[in-house]
Amino acid sequence: MCEKSFSEFIYIPFLTFTITLIGILANSWVLAMSKKSSSMVGSFGTITRNQAVCNVLMCLIFIATVLPMQLGFFKSLIPHSHYLGTAAMTVHEVSNSAHFLMSFNRFCAFYMPHHYEKLFSKSSTRYYTTFLWIFFPFFCILLYEIPDCHISYSSTLWTLEFQTNEVCKTLTWYFDFLFNSILIFQTLFLNLITAQKARKKSQELINSIGLELSKSHRKREWNFIKQMSAQGLAMFMGQFSYYIGAPLIGKNHFVLLFFCYTLWAFMHAFEGLIMMASNKDLWSRTKTNSVVIFVQAQRHITKIGYR
Repeated sequence: MCEKSFSEFIYIPFLTFTITLIGILANSWVLAMSKKSSSMVGSFGTITRNQAVCNVLMCLIFIATVLPMQLGFFKSLIPHSHYLGTAAMTVHEVSNSAHFLMSFNRFCAFYMPHHYEKLFSKSSTRYYTTFLWIFFPFFCILLYEIPDCHISYSSTLWTLEFQTNEVCKTLTWYFDFLFNSILIFQTLFLNLITAQKARKKSQELINSIGLELSKSHRKREWNFIKQMSAQGLAMFMGQFSYYIGAPLIGKNHFVLLFFCYTLWAFMHAFEGLIMMASNKDLWSRTKTNSVVIFVQAQRHITKIGYR
């Protein structure tokens, strides 16, 4: 690895801090607003909130532990940072599986509407999300901790990196890259055929219940589909960047190399922005809350004025 300049020592912690802080704020906003939005009351909202929790946790891992190590703190913890890496991978796997669950949710809503309430009842959805949080910690421990295939903090890359031994290369290629790539393509495929069905369904709504109502229904469904598609592409970019893109970058481009090796984690921050942009109902809820607060404040001021 070539010697790093002082500017690179500044850029990397700055990137880590800025991206993860934005991710924490954006995903926390989604988490708070989705609890108040009428369109997020059902199972899709439950899975979306689970997704936001995953994103916040990933950002917290990086801003609370990786960033201090980049700044020269916690040096004694670097040899034990593989526990941190396993926790990050657990959150990542839960998040990827939740993406698929969200796409399957919309697929069932359009293609199996008569079974939707049973498949995605409140109790069933909680069971699915709970299963993910129970299964993947064991999965990641068995896959990465026991075979000594650690993902730990690299002092040369300034981020989390898998070990480069042959056993680890084999495990990560099949159980991380290929497994998640297949899951991502399945997610995108479900989004594609769901979008096709949504277009057909919206035309039926125009013919049966009127244009205005169909526009509202179609807009909400398209927002869901756009959100899932954008998140699926973000997942793919993170996987592709780590396994395909980063190895092609010259070691003299240190900041770019760091970014590509860390994009799989940074995508969790960007997903908060995707959910903010895709769900206009959340913005309308924010505006409503702002108006209510303003009116209450004005009433309070008026009462004081009469005293």
